Amino acid sequence: MAVYSVLRYYVGPPVMVVTTCVGVQYLAQVGGDGTNSWSMLGDAHSWTVVLFTLLWALLSLWVPGKVFSGPQTHFGYTPVYKANGFQFFLVSLAAFFLLVTCYPYVSRDIFHNFQNILASCNILAFVLCIYLLVKGKKWPESTEAIESKPLLYEFYRGMELHPRLLGVDVKQLTNCRFGLLAWELLVVSFFLAGWEKNGFSMGHLVCATLQTIYLGKFFWWETGYFNTLDIILDRAGYYICWGCLVFVPSLYTYSSYYLVAHPPQVSASTATLFFILGVCAILLNYRIDWEKEHFRAHDGKCSLWGRPVTYIEAQYKSATGHKYSKLLTSGSWGVARHLNYTLELLLSLAWCLPGLGYGVWPFLYVIFLTVLLVHRVFRDEEKCRAKYGSAWDKYCKEVPYRMIPRVF
Repeated sequence: MAVYSVLRYYVGPPVMVVTTCVGVQYLAQVGGDGTNSWSMLGDAHSWTVVLFTLLWALLSLWVPGKVFSGPQTHFGYTPVYKANGFQFFLVSLAAFFLLVTCYPYVSRDIFHNFQNILASCNILAFVLCIYLLVKGKKWPESTEAIESKPLLYEFYRGMELHPRLLGVDVKQLTNCRFGLLAWELLVVSFFLAGWEKNGFSMGHLVCATLQTIYLGKFFWWETGYFNTLDIILDRAGYYICWGCLVFVPSLYTYSSYYLVAHPPQVSASTATLFFILGVCAILLNYRIDWEKEHFRAHDGKCSLWGRPVTYIEAQYKSATGHKYSKLLTSGSWGVARHLNYTLELLLSLAWCLPGLGYGVWPFLYVIFLTVLLVHRVFRDEEKCRAKYGSAWDKYCKEVPYRMIPRVF
């Protein structure tokens, strides 16, 4: 236990910080065309891109409009979010294409300056995470009691569940509005840069289009994301905020970025098959999410797959006393406990497949996501077992498979 504590609190955080910061810059260099040069401080172009994206994200959360209240924390705090994600997504895309018509070389410039853009994102993320650490210690948002840990671990983990900055929720700003918008605009930019450099490619179009549909689906369902364990239980620190400000724009876009300097070798008909595979995964994933929302909206008094739903009653303790929840065991949620994760992996594989022939590089995202989601399965279930107790054990007996029926 002593060795584990040393690794977790003293060794892990600095090792992760150093390796991830250096790693994203290295990957950008490997995936480029060899003409890129960069500075650890970024340059005027990169800071213009990053700060304008940040300002645009902030504006989307400042405008008047509908709000959404997330789940109450165990210490009685109810986070409030802005509920205009899909409008933000559409307006952002329209504004970017307008920019492309006025400045046709914007996509090429973004591709060639990608390493500087990541360097600027790195600095921005560090400044934010240091601020969140100091704020959490000196001016916390709530009176939640949290056990003191080594400073580097607190920096890595974060101090507060729902800190606010400039009037907005930090996790909504970094996770949804900056990170995922950067993902979308970079994917589109890389496709346009590849078209300009190599001519039109159906494979690159499929890679970018599947990610665009996936991100559009996310923003359509953004308020549902605020009910996930990532938002409810993970604190705002380096792990989440650096991840969304830097790791998402770098690794999540990597397949599309790599195809600019390494044009797809697959035929148009093969790329079309990859597109069909990806669309099927998106539709099935949407169906799984819809089943849970449908079940919640009707408080279990509904049917799935032509049959009345079945579920397990679970009791848990909250800041306001004992509460009850229903664990769905019907429809897709009766097939496997995390079937939605399986379909996310299938979708990510579909948009990486146009990179066939270039070894492992175009598949880095799906490899990373496989490790992340398998780890998340065990992490999620550990938290659910702690929350629901024996009811969760009963649920696992009813739905014995985690991601793939009869396999895992």
